[in-house]
Amino acid sequence: MVLALGPCGLWAQNPARQAGYLYLSPVPGAAYVSSQTRYILVRFGRVAPSQVANLTTDFIIVTGARSGPQPGTVHVANDGKTVIFEMGKDFATNELVTVNLNPRTTPAATGTVKPFEYRFSVTAPMPDGLPEVVGASQPDVKLRNLSDNRGSWRQLNPSRRGSFGPAVVMPNGVSVPGDFPKVVITANTNPSPGYLFLETGLDGVPPYTMMLDNNGLPVWYRRGRMYDFKIQRNGMITWALSDDTGFPAFDQNFKYLKTFLATNGYSTDGHDLKVQPDGSYYMIGYRVNPVDLSHYVAGGSPEALERETVVQGFTAAGELILQWRAWDNYDVRDSKVSANFAHMNGLDIDDDGNILVSARHLSEVTKINRDSGEVMWRLGGAHSTFRFVNDPLNGTSFQHNISALGKGRYLIFDNGDFHSPPVSRAVEYQLDLTNLTATMVWEFRDTPDKYADWLGSAQRLPEGSTLIDFVLPNYPKAIEVDTNGIKRFELSLLPGANCYRVFRFPWNGMAAAPYLIVEAQVDNTTLVFNKFGDHSVASYRIYGGPSPEPTNLMAVSSSTIKQFTDLQNGHYFFRVTSVSAEGAESPFSNEESVNVNIIPPGQNIVRNGDFFVGGNSWVLTLNGSAFAGWSLEHGVSHISVTNCGTAMSDIQLRQDGLALAQGKKYVLEFDAWSSHTRHIDVQIAQSVSPFVNYSHITPPFLTANPTHYRYVFTMQQPSDFSASLLFNLGTSSEDVYLGNVALVNPPAGDVNLDDRSMPSIHGPSPETGIK
Repeated sequence: MVLALGPCGLWAQNPARQAGYLYLSPVPGAAYVSSQTRYILVRFGRVAPSQVANLTTDFIIVTGARSGPQPGTVHVANDGKTVIFEMGKDFATNELVTVNLNPRTTPAATGTVKPFEYRFSVTAPMPDGLPEVVGASQPDVKLRNLSDNRGSWRQLNPSRRGSFGPAVVMPNGVSVPGDFPKVVITANTNPSPGYLFLETGLDGVPPYTMMLDNNGLPVWYRRGRMYDFKIQRNGMITWALSDDTGFPAFDQNFKYLKTFLATNGYSTDGHDLKVQPDGSYYMIGYRVNPVDLSHYVAGGSPEALERETVVQGFTAAGELILQWRAWDNYDVRDSKVSANFAHMNGLDIDDDGNILVSARHLSEVTKINRDSGEVMWRLGGAHSTFRFVNDPLNGTSFQHNISALGKGRYLIFDNGDFHSPPVSRAVEYQLDLTNLTATMVWEFRDTPDKYADWLGSAQRLPEGSTLIDFVLPNYPKAIEVDTNGIKRFELSLLPGANCYRVFRFPWNGMAAAPYLIVEAQVDNTTLVFNKFGDHSVASYRIYGGPSPEPTNLMAVSSSTIKQFTDLQNGHYFFRVTSVSAEGAESPFSNEESVNVNIIPPGQNIVRNGDFFVGGNSWVLTLNGSAFAGWSLEHGVSHISVTNCGTAMSDIQLRQDGLALAQGKKYVLEFDAWSSHTRHIDVQIAQSVSPFVNYSHITPPFLTANPTHYRYVFTMQQPSDFSASLLFNLGTSSEDVYLGNVALVNPPAGDVNLDDRSMPSIHGPSPETGIK
């Protein structure tokens, strides 16, 4: 065993250890302890808790210099070793707290433990424990802020979805909505068994969490982005919620069991959770604390906000029995990112039961003794216990996860932010605890090299191959390689998006109830429903109505997709059940509601197209040097140009939120003229990147003579509920007048619906057309 010194010193040289205490939390001399600390934890070195006669009376006395005595209760955790003193009120800010331990052992005690007194400081440094201020030549904490911060990871609101195609039933019978990501497989040669567990979404990409088979077909999914989606060692299925409110846990049939949460003044950090076969678990917490960095480094900010991370260990009953803090064990001056101290982002349990934690911003993996909290060794970073051998990159840099492979071997996804040049890889080391070497025995760097500056994962599979996630939108989401680095499987998702981690696990569960998604299409209401894992469903019953928890049976479907085209506009609630061949009906699915607002053929999709209610529903935007006024005169929109700018879009009158259905024909009409001849640009286009132009209208040529313009086009792209009508009016100083704007899906049988511009009905035909 190798013990590395931390800021609090080696426990073997610590007075608490000499007094007979194996573990104390908060540790003696701890700084920046949360004011919401509720637990004092004690483990003895040589006696059992049952051998302390006054354990539940006056063994532990806690006194705050400002808050005074802290009353509490004592009990022994289910591990039989940890004494927990639970308090009921907060400490005061910036106060010194004294803990007195006064054990009286029984005659049957197998060892000795002595009285011991120690102090810790709440939300402030210890008054007598500040490190020496170092000069500017030393490493400091003023370096770059990188993006691996869960605080910025937020689930995309499904209402912001852009264009999408029709819902479809996949070859395995599972139906998916139109915005479900497309799966592209570029290698598939005898991959490992099991399903891929992954998520995608954010930055305009619809969010989904899913299981995919080796053909890329979904076997389970849910709308929404849930991070670290995996099966734990006790069989629970867990994921992290994107708002840091915990890890919900489910059984194999996705029945909710509990939510794992950090405690003791720390919020839940969603980076990682490890549940052991016996139900005990380890997770990461975080808290933000004001820190005077001038105590640590010359020129440091006296009002810095540091996000500190912590490892917390719990019994299966949810009792906190270990708290291992960055402030107690790392030096803030070693962090290469300001405002996010240590940034613990990965956990694992070694084959000897001790804890591994990845500290990204230190480029260090730390091994922690689970009983004493001692640092057993450090791999990488400024204080590495080991010398790297056979590694051309000399260790990892800003890694994202750590996996114990057994017998001293460890697998890491190395983001490589500070490699030169930056490169990401999966890398495996063999540690020699005698000679203190870390020998690289395997790595995978893709060809060409890839660099993912955050997130990512590497999982060693039972068959010996390795599953790797290179994270970024333009990279594959799952690459499985054998021991020789030969790709056995490669899968990408379109549209591309970041993917936190990817795992492969077996799953043989069956959902108790269907999962329902409802989409209000332009011309129908589509319901998509699946009872995942159940291959014996004979039909589905669809219940709906204007009130929650509907019991009105609207339809029975043998398919997993149902479209309603004849609903009256209004607000509807839906839920679904499945029916077996024997007639047994399942519980209700989740309930979904939707506003049905179908615009019938011939009705104007443009709102306030005659400008009778002023500028309602329209927006005038100016870019660059452009400047223009906007007035409304007798139902006519007048844009008076003062500075025409350098691009057509520098002056833009627009209306957003137009619903277009794929495959439908549309007629756009408007009246327009100008103070003198000029062109304008007219588009019906996607409102988000890549801003696809759906209409392809040749720029109309305006004269001083009021003219009616009419264009016909077919919506070739996937349906879009939030398209924009754009009148781009820059690059000319001539004023523009617009009126009677209409966009309709004409009724069936309407004449003159060729995809070409129609003649003007007011005066000579301008230079208009469709291309």
